[in-house]
Amino acid sequence: MAQTIWIHRLSDAKKADTDGMEYICEHLFQALTQTGQLTKAKGFNPFQNASAKDGTTYRALFCDSCAKNYNNGNVRMAKEPVLV
Repeated sequence: MAQTIWIHRLSDAKKADTDGMEYICEHLFQALTQTGQLTKAKGFNPFQNASAKDGTTYRALFCDSCAKNYNNGNVRMAKEPVLV
């Protein structure tokens, strides 16, 4: 069974820190909320077409763990507010 990767939408101001990606994985989201900034300590792995089960694609930035476990169709949107 594939691991679900939860992604969070970024504000336009934060996109500059993520090489233009619009979403980040849960692990990078947690690091961002704890420290207030994104660091490349866990690795930055951009995916131009990370896909959900319904076929929707997202420009997302994954940590090393999520990048390793990513399979087409196992991305889901988190119900969190947009990060400022």
